Order: sequence, then C-alpha cells, then structure tokens
Amino acid sequence: MNQPLFYGNLLVTLAFGAFAGLMFYRLANTKGKIKYAGRQWDATKITLIVIVGLTLVSLIGNTITVFDILRVIVIIVAIVAYWLAKDGIGEEGYVTNGKFHAWKELSGYDYKDDKKFFNLYLTSSSKKESTNVELVEYEFEQKADVLAFMKEKVGNKYKRMKK
Repeated sequence: MNQPLFYGNLLVTLAFGAFAGLMFYRLANTKGKIKYAGRQWDATKITLIVIVGLTLVSLIGNTITVFDILRVIVIIVAIVAYWLAKDGIGEEGYVTNGKFHAWKELSGYDYKDDKKFFNLYLTSSSKKESTNVELVEYEFEQKADVLAFMKEKVGNKYKRMKK
C-alpha cells in the first residue's frame, strides 16, 4: 500500500465527508423556508459539476482501490448536497449557500439589474459573524414579485449601496 496515497485519499474523504454532513444538515434546516428561489445554475455550481467529472476521470487508468471508490462516492455526495442547496428568500428569512438567516439579522438590502439577471444584495450582521453582503441572483421575470415581497417583509431596511 502506498502510504502517501492512502493518507491523501483519507484526508480528502474526511474533508468532503464533513462538508457533505454540513450541507445535508443545512438542507434539513432550510427545507420549506424558501418562497422565491434564486437561480439554480451559477458559476460555482457549474464548476462543481466539472469537478465531479474530473473526479470520475481520476479513476481511469489507475489501479483502483476501495479507498479510491470511497473517495469518489463521498466527493460526489458532497457536491450533490451543495448543488441541492438553493438560495432564496422566504417568510422567516433568507437562505444563502444553504445557510438560513432570520430577517432580524438583515441590516439592509439593495438590488441591481445586471446584464442578464436581477441581483438582490442582502447585508447581514449577527453576533456570530462580521457584517457581510450576500448575493442572490434571480431571473428578470421574478423581479416585481421579489421586490414586493422584500418591501412587505423588510421595506424599512432598503439602503442604496455604493457602486
């Protein structure tokens, strides 16, 4: 057994296994909380699909061990879990990268029409994290509904952000 290869597979498997566990936990916590989901296909998720392809290609031409197969399965499960996580807004708050934020954490929001999409910028500040700005992209057809919903839920927190 090649020791460095074994430990490399073990390290990658454990890292992606932890990531998969975290994403499935977040999926369970956000199920049913999104009323207006953002775009499903963005650059990150497309890149992850390419990573799945490259992971499968890594099996070609090599001697395959049980640890290689386990590594590939765990990586694919982790990426599918991330791919299933949707960004969006709902009655109780908003979700970005599978993480739920309550409306009370929102300190401001802004929107912008991009070339192809309608972008909603959500600024949150909580005790656990420093202030950060999250982006949720929507199709143009959703713009009126999303803006009306945001005005209804947190209209007093609308702030123009610096360009």
